[in-house]
Order: sequence, then structure tokens, then C-alpha cells
Amino acid sequence: MRSKTLNPKIMKQTLHYVTLLALLMTGCVEDTFVEDDRFDPSPQAPTDLVYAPVANAREFAITISAPPSYNSYGAVPTFEIIQVREGNGTSLDQSVIDTYFSILNSTNDTIMVSKEDAFVNDAGDSIRQYIIPNVDDIGRITINNENPLATGTYFFDIKMTTVFDEQTFETTFQDVFELFMGPAFPSGLVYIPGGQNLLLGSSASTTAPIVIGGNPDFRFALADNTDKFTIDPSSGEISLLSGYTPSSEPEIIAPTIDVISNITEEVVSFSDVVQVYISTDPVVIPKLTVSVFYPTFESENSLFGYRVEVLNQGNDGIEWVAANPSNVTAKDRPSENVNQKRLVINLVRPNPNEQVTHESWLILNSQDLSAYQFGFDLEAEFYTNNRFVEYLSENGESPSLMRLYVSTDYLGDFDAATWTDVSDELISNIEVGGQFIETNEFVGFPYPGSQASTGFPEADALKDPSRNAENKFTQSRLNMADYAGMNNVTFAFRVNTTFEGTITRVGNADRSGQYWLEDFHITAFEQ
Repeated sequence: MRSKTLNPKIMKQTLHYVTLLALLMTGCVEDTFVEDDRFDPSPQAPTDLVYAPVANAREFAITISAPPSYNSYGAVPTFEIIQVREGNGTSLDQSVIDTYFSILNSTNDTIMVSKEDAFVNDAGDSIRQYIIPNVDDIGRITINNENPLATGTYFFDIKMTTVFDEQTFETTFQDVFELFMGPAFPSGLVYIPGGQNLLLGSSASTTAPIVIGGNPDFRFALADNTDKFTIDPSSGEISLLSGYTPSSEPEIIAPTIDVISNITEEVVSFSDVVQVYISTDPVVIPKLTVSVFYPTFESENSLFGYRVEVLNQGNDGIEWVAANPSNVTAKDRPSENVNQKRLVINLVRPNPNEQVTHESWLILNSQDLSAYQFGFDLEAEFYTNNRFVEYLSENGESPSLMRLYVSTDYLGDFDAATWTDVSDELISNIEVGGQFIETNEFVGFPYPGSQASTGFPEADALKDPSRNAENKFTQSRLNMADYAGMNNVTFAFRVNTTFEGTITRVGNADRSGQYWLEDFHITAFEQ
């Protein structure tokens, strides 16, 4: 059961209504239910179900619709996918719908209150937990990763059901959700070796590249340097133009390669995937470095590299937001990431002095690392910053934590995936005056907070004053040798509070603080 803090708000009639609050009686055998008299149910069949169409989905990848609008006349509805049809009218097999499709219905959230705000009933029981139906985003449709949907348009029939005083009302809305599934984009392009020598006067060409992921119906083209090279549109092999004379020898050129969908003519460009050395005589070529994944974090979208899974919302306003990046973390940032952002989650919103519990996961795009099984070393690198984290006066522990997890079976369903905490495998380094000194490296994440002496208990000796990362960037790296060659590797950052109920900041104690994440990237180094 997922817990959150109560955010009472009256919703418009055409959206999601809550009719009952259930009180979980701590220490009691039975639950007590209290009716919410803010709403006046009007028993009748649901109407006006409307979904925004999705026109930018990609085949085989996870797709999540926006929640719909509807009129349920005061009841909490349930949703069911009845049928999905292709554009030509052919219905999808029910087994495909059961395996890859889901639609969100209401769940129960546990609401925690402080000891001071607890309710004492006639039996003398102190009630600190409330259960309320969570109707946020109900009706949202998810098509899981690695689904078999081919490129094309799909139409969904959705049934809504409501119940009033044991009387059931149902309405089926035909073709109410329209989905266009475009061709999957390739996630990578690799030439092996990464540096190749083309000799003047020779008809030789480079090796053919490995295309990572994507719909196979594509062709290659050169985005630049067409005065020097030609490229085979089918194989991607690069050759010198006859008669080309370099300005110097060896002339080193990294042409940009376009992979063009033959279905939609959409283009994905890859830079710095191969360095061509043009010379009269053979030359020694250094090893290649490949940028595998470097999301810009501009907004919550797979296009920009991430999505968020909230397990415990807490207060409204606690969310991952994009902000301008720092120059401190820009060492490896590619020039094309002109809109690079940092991600910030502030756990003390909206009241910096009274904070509630929260847990959310920032899930990065899954990566196909098949092409790096041989001949490459893989490494993930990123930067974090914890700010204003003040320890709990009750036990000296940090009120919040950030940890790094990885999954190799995540297909869009967070709960169904296996997540492994790899935080203790990191090699980290805390900045000193904007620099990262190699001799200061240590294993794992720093324990958050100022690390200063507070007079609180030592919390199992987790604090280390020599690793004071308060308001400083920490550079962390993970050796990904265990994941090279895998086709579905997903990283996620978990931020969660460690206390129950609420905490009230007093001086330099009891403050959840905030966390930054910047410039996460995966790099392959040619062996």
C-alpha cells in the first residue's frame, strides 16, 4: 500500500470524485468508515469520456497516455480496456492486451498524521492513519515496453463502470483513445573499430556499423563531409570520394551519420561514432570513446531521458523539476546538449518548517547495450548534490536519502521489475573548490547532511565528517562490466524520507532538504 499526506481538494464534477474516506483504526480490530458529505452522488451511467490522442509513441517502447476527463456523477469509476483495433479494423488478440496493456484504477492510499494531530476515538484508540481512495490519474493507459505493436494507428474501446447503492452502471466508449505507433528510433550506432584508416588511391571502405535498437526499415546517409566521403545506404560502409586530396596527413574526420526511417522519413543523427584517418600510408589509430546515453533532462519524457514513479506523494509541490545546469558538472557534456538541465527535488515544499513523508523514483530510459559486449568497457557517471539536509533530533539519522538502483527486467511496470541497489558499488568524489581531486575518491555515496557535530546520536556511525557533501557536487562512477551485452538496462534514482508522520524543523535539525542530479551519462571506451 502506498502512503501519502492528505491533500483535500474538491474536484470538478466532470473529473474525479471521491465519495468515502475510510479510517483505519490503529489498535482496533475493525475499520470505521466516515462518509464524505461534500459530494452528492447522482446515480446514472458514466458519460463524456475523453482521451487526448497520442501521436508520438514508438513501437516496442513504453507508452503512457494522459489521464482522461469524464463525468461519473459523483462515483469513483473503474476502467477496462474492452478492445483494441488496428487502423484497418483488425482486432488485437486478447492475449496481447492482457500481457502488455493496462489501465489505472483507484488504489487506497495511507495518510499519516503526527502524534499531535492524531484522533482519539471513544475506545481510547489513537488514530494516526487514514485510508483514502487515490483517484489521481485513473483511466491512464499504459502499453508496456517490448510490446509487439507495429507501426500504425490503433483505436481503443474503453468501458467505465460505477456503482451506487449496489446498483451498477456501465458505458462502453468506442474508439475513445487513438494511438499512433511510430517506428522505433535506433538508440546507438557503433563502428568497430571506432577509428579506421582509409588510404588514398584505395577502394577500401570502413566496416559496416552496428545499429542498436530501432525499426530495421532504414537507410544510411551522410549529414556532412559529402565532399570527402560516400556511404552505402544499405550497409553504412563509408568510402573515400575518388580524387579527394586531404589538406594534411593524416586528416582525421568524424562524419555525422544519419539513420533515416524508410517508413516516416524521420532522421536520427549520430556524431563522433567513427573517426576516419585519411592518409597515403597506414597510421596508428588511438582508441575510440562512444557516448552511449546522455539525456538532457529537459522535461519528464522519454525524448529527454526519464520518467518519474511516485510511490508516496506527500505534499503537493514535491516533484522533480528541471533547472539550469552547473558548469562544475559540464566536463563531458556534449556540445549538442544545448538545452541540458539539472533535475531538482525539494522535499520541504510547500512548508520548509513542517515536512511529510515522500518517496519517488526517477527512472532513466532503458538502454540496449548489446553492441558493447565485445571490445568495450562501459561506465556510468553522474553528479549529485544534497542541500539543507538536517538530521533527525530523535535518533540522529538523515531524514532523507538518495540511492541508485538498476534493473535488467524493467518493461514499464515499476512494481513488476527487480531493482538492485548499486549505491555501494560507486566510486565517488566530492568537489573541492569546483575540482574533483583523484586522491579523494571513496566507495559509495556520501551520507547526506552537513556531517557537522550536532550532539545527536551517531546513527550507527554512518556519518563521516571527512565526506561532507552538503551543498557540494559529488561525482560518482559505476563500472558497468556486468551489464555489457545486455539489451535492457535501466537505472533509477530513489529519493525517500526515513521518518513517519511529520517533522518540524527546529534550528539545524529535522529538515528533509533537497537533492540535485546532473549530467548522467553512459560512455563506452574501446579496449
